[in-house]
Amino acid sequence: MKKISIALFIAGIIITIGLVIYYRGTVNPVDSDSMTIDRSGNQVSEWPVFIGIIFTFVGAVFYYVSHSEKES
Repeated sequence: MKKISIALFIAGIIITIGLVIYYRGTVNPVDSDSMTIDRSGNQVSEWPVFIGIIFTFVGAVFYYVSHSEKES
């Protein structure tokens, strides 16, 4: 479980950094919906940054649980 939690934690950090760098937010003036634009300028559906934060949080919780199980 420790290996999976470390992998989730690292994946969450990589996803968060990747989404912050690759996508930038913009407001669509036609329907006032928030969309994102990738590096090539195409408008794509929004990938929220909290996906990476959720992965990081789940990895940290799994690591904490696996670490506290050995102490009990």
